[in-house]
Amino acid sequence: MPSTYTDSGGIEKIGLGEKAGAWGTTTNNNFDIIDRLINGVGAITLSGTTHTLTTSDGSLSDGMFKVLVLGGSPSGTNTITISPNDADKLYFVKNGTSQTATFTQGSGADVSVAAGEAAIVFADGAGSGAAVTDLSTLFPMKTGVAGSFTTVTASSSLLPDASGGADIGSTSLEWGDIYIADDKKIKFGSDQDISMEYDEDGTDSLLISGGDVTIADDKKLFFGTDKDVSIEYDEDGNNTMLVTGDVVFADGSTSVDIKSHDLSANGLKLDGTLVTSSAAEINKLDGVTATTTELNYTDGVSSNIQTQLNTKHSAVGQGLQEDDATTVAMKNSWMSTSSAIFSISGTSFTNSRSYPVFIVGRSNAGGGSFSFTVTNGGGGSGTVAQQDGDSGTNDPFSFILPVGGSISGSSFTGTGIELRPA
Repeated sequence: MPSTYTDSGGIEKIGLGEKAGAWGTTTNNNFDIIDRLINGVGAITLSGTTHTLTTSDGSLSDGMFKVLVLGGSPSGTNTITISPNDADKLYFVKNGTSQTATFTQGSGADVSVAAGEAAIVFADGAGSGAAVTDLSTLFPMKTGVAGSFTTVTASSSLLPDASGGADIGSTSLEWGDIYIADDKKIKFGSDQDISMEYDEDGTDSLLISGGDVTIADDKKLFFGTDKDVSIEYDEDGNNTMLVTGDVVFADGSTSVDIKSHDLSANGLKLDGTLVTSSAAEINKLDGVTATTTELNYTDGVSSNIQTQLNTKHSAVGQGLQEDDATTVAMKNSWMSTSSAIFSISGTSFTNSRSYPVFIVGRSNAGGGSFSFTVTNGGGGSGTVAQQDGDSGTNDPFSFILPVGGSISGSSFTGTGIELRPA
């Protein structure tokens, strides 16, 4: 009977009466195969994008190694075909290349081992439909391989392999909620210079200790469930601190102190306009009970009020004087000494001067009666009838005629004087 071979390892089973004189050689070869299947570590050099991992019956081959150390310089993802497809295989794989290595045996599932990673690979030897399984995914917390496992309970500390040597989560696989007990800290820096904690036994607040907190340009610190209020350093605007939402300062000892209010360029501004009053000047209003309407009377006042009153007084003319706080009277010098004096005669006179005139005259008619018509220059007129009261004397008359006004009637003679203000 000829020799046969084991299905998975290719170990030669010597047939009855076979290998006369060669029994020892065959047996020693079988021991070498068994040793490789149990403990063998083989360096597999990959190139290109394909490689066949073969187990040959009765002879030492790469497919018999227990541990596969992949090396070489594949040009891309390298597909490693396990042959034959009806052999059950179990491999411990370390991928030392810069490319992914994909293990396949048939049309079933394949297993990919990323560059720099390791895996335990099981091929089921089911022939053309054979599948390969990564047993590593069934082990909890395998580095770099996604998997599911039950709750991990740590009785002491959960430590990385080196300081800063391991991350929690990644950019695509983020952790969910993190729960930190009362008064426990999250510490930052190799020397733990900064810490963050929920200060439950103090003020029931988030406490950050040990250093500055920096928020990047144009990033916001939001407040409220709906983010109604925010604070940001508006760097791409005008390099200012921008607060969105109302700001209320609490009662008590809270104060706001603007140190750089220099009244010329820096300090308190309202809608971009610098408040140029000092604190002492603003404090002048302390205790003032004026209403808004009363304060608005000063709207537009741009100089000393007494100066403005003096200016208005001068504009009225020098003919007014203040006798007391409530009385304004005519001064003795209310009329200019340059006022013109002139004579009038005839039966009419019209005031064509620039100022009103005061006229005093008499009728030239002796005895009897006479009358005069007086106009204001704008269409209004009136008649003054005079009767001789002493049988022959000439009775006088007097009028103030506005500019353009006139007097006419009987023949008269008189004198006029301009009412020219001082």
